[in-house]
Amino acid sequence: MRNIKNILFVAVLLSLWTSSFAHVGPRKGGKKTTNNTTVNLRAACNQGTSKVLQNINNVRAMLLNGGDVWWDLDKGQYVVPKVEAGELEVSSIFAGAIWVGGFTGLPDNPNLKMAAQTYRTSTENDFWPGPLTDLGTIGFDTCANWDTHFKVLGENIKRHIQNWSIAKAEGRTELEPGEISLDVLGWPAVGNEHFIDVHGFDLPDEST
Repeated sequence: MRNIKNILFVAVLLSLWTSSFAHVGPRKGGKKTTNNTTVNLRAACNQGTSKVLQNINNVRAMLLNGGDVWWDLDKGQYVVPKVEAGELEVSSIFAGAIWVGGFTGLPDNPNLKMAAQTYRTSTENDFWPGPLTDLGTIGFDTCANWDTHFKVLGENIKRHIQNWSIAKAEGRTELEPGEISLDVLGWPAVGNEHFIDVHGFDLPDEST
């Protein structure tokens, strides 16, 4: 009997501890704190608006481009098992986001650098679309250009590799434009000279 009581006691403690960390959905209202020492490295960029549904195997999940995933800014969109249109969807996850942190100035003058996306508001957003410069900054035009998702099909990648193998066997050093699918041709790879023709803006001219 004593063992049963001990087990129940531990279970209650675990339940209380778990519920204290549970957080489903953005909290409405409440007092917000401000940090006057925040450094802004973006040029008045708008939040990313691009989104795409990843539909693979038995999962249908929403992917955003603002550092967060698996929701549509209102409700959970990680549906597994996925159902047909019109059927009741059940999202097993409400939302997820990227958290990246690290220290500079070690060991004498540690300074924490942190980007931890939660639920978006007009003032609480840690990620924006677009590549950073060497200085770690990003501009408004860059954010606007890169507010998109780049999608490439696996079958087109396989066909591209096959076409390149054939071209090399024939002694050619490059493929004809018609031999490359548009998604592969416009992939944002370093040094891709065709990128601007597909998307209308150029890749960043950075050495790394």
